[in-house]
Amino acid sequence: MPIKLDKNLKYFLIAASLLISWGAIVYRLYKLDYIGVIIILILASLSFIIILRFAKKFNKQTIIKPEKIAKRQKHKKPFFAFFVPVIYLFLFAASIYILFTARTSEAIISPWQTIHPFFYALYFLLTACLLFIIAQKKPLANLLIILHYALSFSIALIIYKIGYGFDPFIHQATEELIAKTGEVNPKPFYYLGQYALVVLLNKITLIPIIYLDKILVLFFGGIVLPAAMLAVLTKWLESKKIVQITILFLLILPFSFLIVTTPQNLAYIFLISTLIYSLNCKNTLDYINIFLLSLAAFFIHPLAGIPALLFACLIIIYNGKIKIKKIGYFIIYSSMALALPVAFFFFEKNTKSASGISSNSETFSFSFLNISLPDKENVILNTVYFFIFNIKYILILLAVSGIIIAIKRRKKCKILSLYFFSSLALFFSYFLSAKLPFAFLINYEQANYSNRILSLACFFLLPFIIIAFYQLIIKIFAQNKIIKYSLLIFFCFLISVSLYSSYPRYDHYFNSHGYSVSKSDLNAVKWIENNAPKNFIVLANQQTSVASLCSFGFKKYYKTDKEEIFYYPIPTGGSLYQYYLDMVYEKPSRKTIGLAMNLAGVNTGYFVLNKYWWAFDKILAEAKLEADSWQEIDNGEVYIFEFKKIK
Repeated sequence: MPIKLDKNLKYFLIAASLLISWGAIVYRLYKLDYIGVIIILILASLSFIIILRFAKKFNKQTIIKPEKIAKRQKHKKPFFAFFVPVIYLFLFAASIYILFTARTSEAIISPWQTIHPFFYALYFLLTACLLFIIAQKKPLANLLIILHYALSFSIALIIYKIGYGFDPFIHQATEELIAKTGEVNPKPFYYLGQYALVVLLNKITLIPIIYLDKILVLFFGGIVLPAAMLAVLTKWLESKKIVQITILFLLILPFSFLIVTTPQNLAYIFLISTLIYSLNCKNTLDYINIFLLSLAAFFIHPLAGIPALLFACLIIIYNGKIKIKKIGYFIIYSSMALALPVAFFFFEKNTKSASGISSNSETFSFSFLNISLPDKENVILNTVYFFIFNIKYILILLAVSGIIIAIKRRKKCKILSLYFFSSLALFFSYFLSAKLPFAFLINYEQANYSNRILSLACFFLLPFIIIAFYQLIIKIFAQNKIIKYSLLIFFCFLISVSLYSSYPRYDHYFNSHGYSVSKSDLNAVKWIENNAPKNFIVLANQQTSVASLCSFGFKKYYKTDKEEIFYYPIPTGGSLYQYYLDMVYEKPSRKTIGLAMNLAGVNTGYFVLNKYWWAFDKILAEAKLEADSWQEIDNGEVYIFEFKKIK
């Protein structure tokens, strides 16, 4: 990547980090109305000008030099090689066309249910074509790598017309409310960075919040992150071609956290950017960049931001005075190991327990190391799931190989010791957190937070995985043509498998279970809104609940003795969700919904049943007998049952 583009990218990240950080601070202390937006822009602009004035120019640093394979020889490139970039763009356009023809607003478990199987072959050909372009050292290679990342991360965005997942709808509704009123109370200490950035961009550009929110992770993860890796790794490692292939091969790693916008996912991207830029940190501008990236991660989500900030301090100490290094290292590694478990402990102590949940009794077991050998389906699916089920071994092998390479070249890879010990500290943090109950979460989410720390520990091993790939590719290119091409084709296959596994799946080996929000859910909540009295509650699954958020935002709350409850069930909090579970797992009885109505102090309640529910026929028949009336939506895709309190 040209030096000018590299510097401009760094300036862009500094500007984005400043907007996120100042936006979070201003929102926390004031609000995000137009005055708040002006204050943010002024503070960010002044900060940016000061940074540009005092920052020094950055220098190159090569840490790992590839082994010499053979003397470079000039080869006459075949005539068809000049048309390969055109072929790639044609295949890329065809892939986008297939994805857009597969868009749906129906309730689906996996995007692969609507995408034509030919897309897999097309994606494989795209990857192989890009690999050939890189090998031929085409000038468009960097741009096409970024396009390939963007395509890989955009499938959920394209396929799901209404939206994918559950959490994004809640964040979008919150951002909409902040844009209208300037604030949402109470203000938490987390998510503020994403909220501030989205609302700020909305007020400046007038682009609807839903679109800004949806593309946020795709933009930073699918465009900015690969561009940053290209900028840094081509200076950190010697061979540009091998670096480009290495970055392409990183798509073999699972990337499900990069397919949808949530504060946690966005914070992960800023954490990874901090780790990448820290590899070649040489001057004031570099230090400012990594510190601001880590600060932005902190304001977006502290779970990723705390390790990011600590690591940024670690980099500064590493290049600082020798006298404070040992004590500084001890303090930071100890903080990495203890900060998150301690924060979780006090947060759990000060938060009301969720209704009807049990403590987290998860214990560590080595059973996850068992090798899986799928053999129940056809050869292709068995091979795909052999990779999916055993991806942990590939990650462990790559990380260990990278660590061994770093140890052998420790004089040139000295900085990697910071990544290694940071990862160890976070693994220790994970084991501590796994023992906490997380009683404020519903039972099936109680392992989520400790598992996120495990993901953080793995992110810090990324440089080792990079150098392992780098050296492996060098070895592959040193082989004869048959072995070389066979291995490269195999890696293209693995990238295609990773694409499949990084999205929700519904096949003979795996069922992701979670259905998407459908147009029938939207029609159901609109029917209820048009026909219900002023005060009512609804017992429905989480997708119908977020459909209400899409349509009406945080419209109605009811005060109880213990809390305020939303009028639709939200699985992550509130008491109504347990009543809904009783309706679908026990019996859709008048008594159960009556208890829910008593809790909220209303006289009318609705029970919503989706056709895809596992015991649909049985529940439908029982609910018709219990309800005062019922309504069929979209030819039976959704049923709405109305219950009136008996006076």
